[in-house]
Amino acid sequence: MNTTLSNQTAEETLGNAASVSEAEPLTEQDIKAAYAKTRTGADFPRLIQDLKKLGIVSYDHMLESGSNVFHGKNGQSVSLSNMGPSVPVNAQADVELLKTHISEHQRGLTNYPTLCGLAGQVGVDKWTYDLPAMTCTYFDRSGRKLHMELIPTGEYEKK
Repeated sequence: MNTTLSNQTAEETLGNAASVSEAEPLTEQDIKAAYAKTRTGADFPRLIQDLKKLGIVSYDHMLESGSNVFHGKNGQSVSLSNMGPSVPVNAQADVELLKTHISEHQRGLTNYPTLCGLAGQVGVDKWTYDLPAMTCTYFDRSGRKLHMELIPTGEYEKK
């Protein structure tokens, strides 16, 4: 009789283990490891692929706090501070200058902290990456969409 109970408990344990492995949790360590391989904007396409492999479907970067919130496939969220510098955000947006700064960054001419500072100067409060759609959308303080672009899937062109 104890043998039957032990077998049922073992089966339940195996079943529970299987369901846990199907929904790998997002971890701070995995996310930071993916970021550690990124040096310039030109490395960004590889970062996006690494984040997708972790099960991340979107994330937000808030410029004033320098924090990111990562969203997983199963509704999980992980908030990480110090993912960029904390920068002031200008109340006036300049979309054309934002596009120039993004282009320079994508060509590897600026690093991430510089992009964050420049984006804040031109009125960007946060940006959101939608990984299934492969888009990045930039927003001002009121939540108004300033600019949306496709995330490149390969190397950025360096000019």
